[in-house]
Amino acid sequence: MTNLTEAKLAREAELCYATIAMITDYDCWHPQHDAVTLDEIIGNLSRNTANVQRVLHEVVRELPDTRSCKCGSALAHAILTDRTAISRATKKRLAPIIGKYIS
Repeated sequence: MTNLTEAKLAREAELCYATIAMITDYDCWHPQHDAVTLDEIIGNLSRNTANVQRVLHEVVRELPDTRSCKCGSALAHAILTDRTAISRATKKRLAPIIGKYIS
């Protein structure tokens, strides 16, 4: 229902990230909306899936060869620890994530 964790991890991994949310029913939060059936939910989910596939097809086709955003350097100023205070073992363990900033 939320994607805070995914967004945070994507930023930490310096990945570009976007969310596509698919609504399947409104009765869970809209007090004036009639209850929905499982068939209606599955129908909405199927239509949403087809729409998302079209969106992804378009987005992937339009992706640039190189990024112009700042996602790829999101951690450049996020490490506040004095580099000399980071142990060799910690540097090795975190190398896949922050190696380019603590080498």
